[in-house]
Amino acid sequence: MAVIGKRYAKALIDAAQTSEKRNLLNEYLSEFTGIFFGNEEFRKIILDPRIDSNMKFGVVQELFQGKEDKLFLSFIRLLIDKKRIDRVEEIFHEYESMNREKNNELFIKIVSAVPLNDGEINGITDKYKRIYNVGSVKCATEVDSALLGGVKVIVGNKVYDGSVRTKLENML
Repeated sequence: MAVIGKRYAKALIDAAQTSEKRNLLNEYLSEFTGIFFGNEEFRKIILDPRIDSNMKFGVVQELFQGKEDKLFLSFIRLLIDKKRIDRVEEIFHEYESMNREKNNELFIKIVSAVPLNDGEINGITDKYKRIYNVGSVKCATEVDSALLGGVKVIVGNKVYDGSVRTKLENML
């Protein structure tokens, strides 16, 4: 249910007063999500219903020692107490998307048949910066030799397909 992720992400975005705070929370959520899904033992502890929520939160506090942002820790505590911590990845992705929107940023994925050089990547990101009228564009790149040539650009749920494979298929 994406509704839960959106609800919690919106609450956290609204609680963060500045872009610096939003970006810091984004970084911490990303780190927490990585640990949650990258460390089986940690995940088992956090999800185990037999373990007291205070103990679970103590483990989180230890992990984030030195990064003691009260809003972030309160938010994680809320997720633990409400038994929504298993939705942290969904919440993080929703939060990240909302934060990009607030920061006037666009995220795109560029899929190409061969690795692109910096000039080609910059040309593509500049084009989408103008198309979407945003302040900045961040991108991820991927090589897919099945494309034969050209590129696909993925923006959210939209795919702009300029690949040779698709052009050939459309000719038939």
